[in-house]
Formats: sequence, C-alpha cells, structure tokens
Amino acid sequence: MLPRMNSTQIVPIFATDRMAATRHFWIEQLGCQLSFDHPAYLGVRTGAADAPELGFMQPDADAPEPFAGAGAWLSLRVADADAECARLRRAGLTIRDELADMPWGSRRFTVVDPNGIVVSIHHPIPMTPEFAAHSK
Repeated sequence: MLPRMNSTQIVPIFATDRMAATRHFWIEQLGCQLSFDHPAYLGVRTGAADAPELGFMQPDADAPEPFAGAGAWLSLRVADADAECARLRRAGLTIRDELADMPWGSRRFTVVDPNGIVVSIHHPIPMTPEFAAHSK
C-alpha cells in the first residue's frame, strides 16, 4: 500500500470564458473575498487567508476547454442557512432549490453560478438515524 498523501490545501479550479459574470457572482453576490485577481485567474475564499479557496481561469494551453457546466456541486457551510438564503434572495439571486432539511444532517438551499456550478449553502443539523449509522 502506498503511503498516504499529506496535502495542506486543495483548490478546485474551473476553466471559464465567463470571468466577469463569475467574479460578480462570487464576490458581489455571494460575498466571498478575493484571494487573487487577474484577468486570466480569479481566486476566491470564504474567510481568512487560510480559508478554503476556489479558482477560475481563462481557458489556455493547460485547460483549453471551459467547464461544460454540468455535474459540479460545491458545498459552503455557514452559521445560518436561513439567514443566508434571505440575504441572497433580497440581493436578487435566484434560489434553485429552496431551504430544506436533508437527512444527512444539513439544512440547505442551492444557487447556480454563471458556469453551471451548483452551490449548496448549508448549516449542520442532526442526521437521521439511517445516515448517522454511516458517519465515521
């Protein structure tokens, strides 16, 4: 068996040709902070400098095709999903899936970014016994 990898950070990066709309969604609408701001690369995070980060890049030789817009979900844990949902609705954001309690222990709603990435915004709640039995 190979030794386990010891990484200090994972940064998902999506190639996109919608940089302006992506920047507006993540910074102006969701309220994330900039970690890197360049015409070819946008880095966003949800807190301090060591907080989880997400990247968006212009298509180039490394990633010639933009993300196709299907199959990607990102999950953002917040203190109060109800308050975040109300705040984003007031800001004019379209809510894809309304607030709901999920059996795996999350109260969540979803929105979709300009690239088709579904963003699940949630806070923890108790799991149902069926899901709790599988938690490690």
